[in-house]
Amino acid sequence: MDTSQPKHPESLKLPHRVDKTLQWLEKSRNSWKEKTKETKEELKKKKLAVRRARENRDLLQEELWGERRKCQEALTKKDAEIAELKAQLAKVNQQVEDLKKKR
Repeated sequence: MDTSQPKHPESLKLPHRVDKTLQWLEKSRNSWKEKTKETKEELKKKKLAVRRARENRDLLQEELWGERRKCQEALTKKDAEIAELKAQLAKVNQQVEDLKKKR
């Protein structure tokens, strides 16, 4: 048995130009880092935009509910006023009818 020969000689071969390979690896790593950094910043901006949009939506919904409540209260007051005026009109009409009968 010859133990000096490696089992997989292809995997133990070094590239001819190690310096070029290292430069390529560094360049690849740096470009990957830059892409990752840009993507993280973009994601952060999008998350912030979504959060702000949700906050604005919630505020607008609260304002809308407040306005609806005010309008409903105003309608209720107007309905009560209309009912009161109708009652007064009926009373006045009755008085007019009574006066007509007396003459």
